Amino acid sequence: MAERKPALIAGGIAAAVAAAILLALLGLWLLQRGEILPNTRIAGIEVGGLTPGEAAASLQPMADERRADTVTFTFEDREFVVTPEDVSFEVAVDESVQSAARRGRDGLPGDLFERVRSLWTERSYPLQERFDAAAVEARITDIVAEVDRDEFDGAVTVDPDDLEVTTEYAVGRAEVLIDELTATLTDALGTAGSVELPLPVDTTPQPVADADVDRVAEQVRGAIAAPLVLAGAGTSLTVEPASIARLLTVEAQAQPDGDAPKTLTITVTTEAVAEVLGDAVRRFDAEPTEPTFVVPRTPPSNFDSQGTTNFSPVEVSTSIEGGANGSRFHAGRAAEQLSVLFADNVREAELDLEIVEPELPLDRAEELRPTHVLGTFTTYYTGGQPRTQNIQRLADVVDGDVVLPGEQFSINELSGERRCEKGYVEAGTIVQGELVDTCGGGVSQFGTTTFNAAFFAGVQLDQWKAHSWYISRYPMGREATLSYPVLDVRFTNDTPGAIVVRSSYTNSSVTVTLFGQPRADVVRAQHGSPTNYREPETIRRLDEDGEVPCGQEVEVQSEARGFTVEVVRTVELRGGGTEQQTIRTVYSPQNRILERGPPCPPAEEPDEE
Repeated sequence: MAERKPALIAGGIAAAVAAAILLALLGLWLLQRGEILPNTRIAGIEVGGLTPGEAAASLQPMADERRADTVTFTFEDREFVVTPEDVSFEVAVDESVQSAARRGRDGLPGDLFERVRSLWTERSYPLQERFDAAAVEARITDIVAEVDRDEFDGAVTVDPDDLEVTTEYAVGRAEVLIDELTATLTDALGTAGSVELPLPVDTTPQPVADADVDRVAEQVRGAIAAPLVLAGAGTSLTVEPASIARLLTVEAQAQPDGDAPKTLTITVTTEAVAEVLGDAVRRFDAEPTEPTFVVPRTPPSNFDSQGTTNFSPVEVSTSIEGGANGSRFHAGRAAEQLSVLFADNVREAELDLEIVEPELPLDRAEELRPTHVLGTFTTYYTGGQPRTQNIQRLADVVDGDVVLPGEQFSINELSGERRCEKGYVEAGTIVQGELVDTCGGGVSQFGTTTFNAAFFAGVQLDQWKAHSWYISRYPMGREATLSYPVLDVRFTNDTPGAIVVRSSYTNSSVTVTLFGQPRADVVRAQHGSPTNYREPETIRRLDEDGEVPCGQEVEVQSEARGFTVEVVRTVELRGGGTEQQTIRTVYSPQNRILERGPPCPPAEEPDEE
């Protein structure tokens, strides 16, 4: 019994202590019922020991202040303010209080320990806030629309109506960093108090300095201050300020190193020149004048040998007249020049025109100027005949033709078809072995004269054909006929200088002379004797024109034998060497043609009485 008594006493004490603790906890539970546990803070405000309603009331002033907080982003000299209303920002006071009030009320047994700990342990809860993410994105989109820009080089423009100059300064590229801005704004919305932050933007430097824009603006004002007078080709054009305003533009030019800032320059485009100045610039167009070789129309003496002979060049005095460059307005050149003139505030200038040289420049003409009679020849005719008129007409057409080195001379190309409306008349022409009248007949004599002049000039003979019959007024085997467009006299100028073809005539003769720079010292013609004679035929036919009396026969074409003859041409070249050419000519016989009249009617018998 004595041993059990201490044990009972110890058990009783433990039970009493436990009961006391339970009573204390129960009392604490009852004491804290309906209140937030002590040492509890919301956003730094002590709400321990307060009822939820009291806690909400204590938080309300802070909530009201937060709803007035703004976030301001700055970029350059602009501000972009984000207000709580912009993003539907609000403070959830009740939710914040409820979160703090749940301390020590999450269930036993933990609640007992938390309630005891709250007596000496502080615990803080955040202020519950929320905003609309879509509204945040929309506000950022608005900011991007205001800030984002491409690089702009600046501008200087002028109104052609009132001549007012307007300037705009350059800006670099700007691009809002959207992800960074979103994160920064979200963080700022959760911070008490209004904040000002730099707007996160990726930028490039200003490409053109403000001073450079101002400089070019002054140049533009100077350019339009008064008219510009452009001179050239013996004339001038006044460009008024309104036209200058339409001509010029201002463009940015990169520096050669590529890193330095750009610079603005006044620029005039080819298109602007064409549009603004139009046909007014045609006054500056002037055709060049070709140099003219002045040589005598007739040679110092006539040369008309029909047999074996030779000819050497004869030195003569010649000169050159005329020969001047022309000009042509070039829009591209003018655009470049005007760009400089406007920038330098020039009021008068000689226009940079395109020089148009003659086909034969004067210095080249002097190199090619004829110095000698290369070859000449004279043939004769009876004046007053229709064929004489045709010969003289063709001589006038050919006279003065210039054949440059390497070029070919052609009578047919110079005259074209020799028609009556060109001043030619009908005269005798050999057609299919018979002499008949055609328009331009008889000009073959001019062909023969020209051929012989070329023959003795020593130039390259390209085309000629002798007459079908031998005609005694021409050198045998050294003559040529003409018939457009097939039969022609052509030669190539293979001399070092220009050849001037001069043709002249009198009442009884025609002369063709070639002036130039000789390639030969002498040209020889060696004539052979006729061979291979062929006899003509006699052709009888009825007179269809009614000119032969009845019962009679008339000779309308006499006969002549045909034959073959050779002429050897020898050209002794200057500087040594010779060229030799054999010309073989076959003449057809000239048939005798007799025409008879119609039969005479029978004689009338006398009447019988």
